[in-house]
Amino acid sequence: MSDEFIKIATEEINEEISELDKLLSTCQNDANIFSSADKFQQHTHKIKGLSPMMGKEELDSFSAILDSLLKKMIGGMTINGIFNDMRDSVSLMKQSMSEPDCDLAEIKSRISKSLNNLK
Repeated sequence: MSDEFIKIATEEINEEISELDKLLSTCQNDANIFSSADKFQQHTHKIKGLSPMMGKEELDSFSAILDSLLKKMIGGMTINGIFNDMRDSVSLMKQSMSEPDCDLAEIKSRISKSLNNLK
Protein backbone atom coordinates (compact mmCIF):
# COMPACT_ATOMS: atom_id res chain seq x y z
CA MET A 1 0.00 0.00 0.00
CA SER A 2 1.14 3.51 -0.71
CA ASP A 3 2.18 5.87 2.06
CA GLU A 4 -0.76 8.12 1.16
CA PHE A 5 -3.25 5.25 1.48
CA ILE A 6 -1.81 4.24 4.86
CA LYS A 7 -2.02 7.84 6.05
CA ILE A 8 -5.68 8.13 5.00
CA ALA A 9 -6.59 4.71 6.41
CA THR A 10 -4.89 5.59 9.70
CA GLU A 11 -6.87 8.83 9.90
CA GLU A 12 -10.10 6.97 9.16
CA ILE A 13 -9.46 4.32 11.80
CA ASN A 14 -8.60 7.01 14.34
CA GLU A 15 -11.86 8.80 13.45
CA GLU A 16 -13.85 5.58 13.90
CA ILE A 17 -12.22 4.96 17.29
CA SER A 18 -12.97 8.57 18.24
CA GLU A 19 -16.62 8.03 17.29
CA LEU A 20 -16.68 4.87 19.42
CA ASP A 21 -15.29 6.91 22.30
CA LYS A 22 -17.95 9.61 21.84
CA LEU A 23 -20.69 7.00 21.71
CA LEU A 24 -19.28 5.30 24.80
CA SER A 25 -19.34 8.63 26.66
CA THR A 26 -23.15 8.64 26.30
CA CYS A 27 -23.39 5.24 28.00
CA GLN A 28 -23.43 4.47 31.70
CA ASN A 29 -24.17 0.75 31.87
CA ASP A 30 -24.66 -2.51 29.98
CA ALA A 31 -28.21 -1.56 28.95
CA ASN A 32 -26.95 1.60 27.23
CA ILE A 33 -24.37 -0.42 25.28
CA PHE A 34 -27.05 -2.94 24.32
CA SER A 35 -29.40 -0.23 23.04
CA SER A 36 -26.58 1.33 20.98
CA ALA A 37 -25.03 -1.93 19.75
CA ASP A 38 -25.93 -1.15 16.13
CA LYS A 39 -24.09 2.18 16.30
CA PHE A 40 -21.04 0.61 17.91
CA GLN A 41 -21.05 -2.16 15.30
CA GLN A 42 -21.03 0.31 12.40
CA HIS A 43 -17.72 1.68 13.66
CA THR A 44 -16.13 -1.68 14.50
CA HIS A 45 -17.10 -2.93 11.04
CA LYS A 46 -15.22 -0.07 9.38
CA ILE A 47 -12.17 -0.64 11.58
CA LYS A 48 -12.31 -4.34 10.75
CA GLY A 49 -12.27 -3.49 7.05
CA LEU A 50 -9.45 -0.94 7.11
CA SER A 51 -6.99 -2.35 9.64
CA PRO A 52 -5.71 -5.35 7.65
CA MET A 53 -4.95 -3.16 4.64
CA MET A 54 -2.50 -1.17 6.71
CA GLY A 55 -0.82 -4.06 8.49
CA LYS A 56 -2.67 -3.79 11.81
CA GLU A 57 -3.37 -7.53 12.07
CA GLU A 58 -3.94 -7.58 15.82
CA LEU A 59 -6.42 -4.69 15.61
CA ASP A 60 -8.07 -6.47 12.68
CA SER A 61 -8.58 -9.75 14.54
CA PHE A 62 -9.74 -7.95 17.68
CA SER A 63 -12.21 -5.70 15.84
CA ALA A 64 -13.58 -8.76 13.99
CA ILE A 65 -14.35 -10.49 17.30
CA LEU A 66 -15.85 -7.32 18.77
CA ASP A 67 -17.89 -6.82 15.59
CA SER A 68 -19.26 -10.39 15.88
CA LEU A 69 -20.18 -9.84 19.52
CA LEU A 70 -22.01 -6.60 18.69
CA LYS A 71 -23.92 -8.37 15.90
CA LYS A 72 -25.09 -10.94 18.46
CA MET A 73 -26.25 -8.09 20.67
CA ILE A 74 -28.10 -6.50 17.75
CA GLY A 75 -29.81 -9.87 17.37
CA GLY A 76 -31.07 -9.66 20.94
CA MET A 77 -28.36 -11.32 23.03
CA THR A 78 -27.39 -9.56 26.25
CA ILE A 79 -23.96 -9.67 27.80
CA ASN A 80 -23.22 -8.92 31.43
CA GLY A 81 -20.23 -6.61 31.83
CA ILE A 82 -20.27 -5.33 28.24
CA PHE A 83 -20.00 -1.72 29.40
CA ASN A 84 -16.64 -2.37 31.06
CA ASP A 85 -15.49 -4.49 28.12
CA MET A 86 -16.38 -1.74 25.64
CA ARG A 87 -14.69 0.91 27.75
CA ASP A 88 -11.51 -1.17 27.89
CA SER A 89 -11.77 -2.09 24.20
CA VAL A 90 -12.02 1.49 22.99
CA SER A 91 -9.16 2.57 25.23
CA LEU A 92 -6.89 -0.21 23.97
CA MET A 93 -7.88 0.34 20.33
CA LYS A 94 -6.82 3.97 20.72
CA GLN A 95 -3.58 2.90 22.33
CA SER A 96 -2.89 0.35 19.57
CA MET A 97 -2.94 3.10 16.96
CA SER A 98 -0.20 5.10 18.68
CA GLU A 99 1.83 2.28 20.23
CA PRO A 100 2.82 -0.47 17.77
CA ASP A 101 3.61 -2.92 20.57
CA CYS A 102 0.25 -2.47 22.33
CA ASP A 103 -0.98 -5.89 23.42
CA LEU A 104 -4.65 -6.58 22.72
CA ALA A 105 -4.44 -10.24 23.79
CA GLU A 106 -6.14 -9.86 27.19
CA ILE A 107 -9.12 -7.85 25.91
CA LYS A 108 -9.36 -10.09 22.85
CA SER A 109 -9.54 -13.09 25.17
CA ARG A 110 -12.28 -11.46 27.28
CA ILE A 111 -14.38 -10.57 24.24
CA SER A 112 -13.83 -14.03 22.71
CA LYS A 113 -14.96 -15.65 25.95
CA SER A 114 -18.15 -13.55 25.96
CA LEU A 115 -18.76 -14.43 22.31
CA ASN A 116 -18.17 -18.16 22.93
CA ASN A 117 -20.56 -18.10 25.88
CA LEU A 118 -23.32 -16.91 23.54
CA LYS A 119 -22.97 -19.85 21.13
